[in-house]
Amino acid sequence: MSENLVDAKTSLKKMASIIVNLSGLNSDYIPKLRIQPEKILEELEKYGDGKNVLINTLKSNYEEINTVKNKISQSQRDIVKFEEENAELVRNRQELETKIQESRNEIKEVKETINTKREELKNRELRLKELEDRLFTLNKEVEKFEEKLKILETELNETFIKKEKFVESYELRVAAMKALIKRKYINSLLYQFIKALQVGSSLDLRNILVAIDMREEQARKIITKMLEDNAPIEYDQSSGTITLKEEVDF
Repeated sequence: MSENLVDAKTSLKKMASIIVNLSGLNSDYIPKLRIQPEKILEELEKYGDGKNVLINTLKSNYEEINTVKNKISQSQRDIVKFEEENAELVRNRQELETKIQESRNEIKEVKETINTKREELKNRELRLKELEDRLFTLNKEVEKFEEKLKILETELNETFIKKEKFVESYELRVAAMKALIKRKYINSLLYQFIKALQVGSSLDLRNILVAIDMREEQARKIITKMLEDNAPIEYDQSSGTITLKEEVDF
């Protein structure tokens, strides 16, 4: 199109030159013929200038359009990238939410465990307090028992010493009694009564008294004395029987 415009300008210039030459010959007859080509040429030049402006504008617009297209393409690529990143963020968010929920569940379980342990600890502390109180009471009871035990031990020692002295004196008395009996210096009722008894046998007291010719009053005194001295006999007053539990050696 620009080539046609150039050709048109060239043709017009040639026509203008011809008209100038003709006007010099006959300027009175064709005055308008010279003016019109010049105007046309000016208009064509204006058109060419406008066209150049339009072409430059179009080029600028094309460049701007290309720039916009490039930006659009880049934006589309960015959008795709952002969508991928957003999808990744969504997945990460879901994973984080899952982990957060799991952590919340674990925290809940830990809290429940802590509450359970606290309750157990509280119960154990109460039980420990009960045991401490019980131990304190038992210690007091043990102290009282030990005190009583010491008193009882003292009493038993005193009783043992008395019994030991009694046994020693009793053995001496028995030995002396044996010597006297063997020499027939005595023939006591106690000796006769014990000799009438049998080890492990329950005998009727009345039969014994008849056998040794002893009054019941005398026998009861002997039995009372023997019981007071812890002699190895058992006397059943209701049945009137007496038992010698072990041998008495005279």
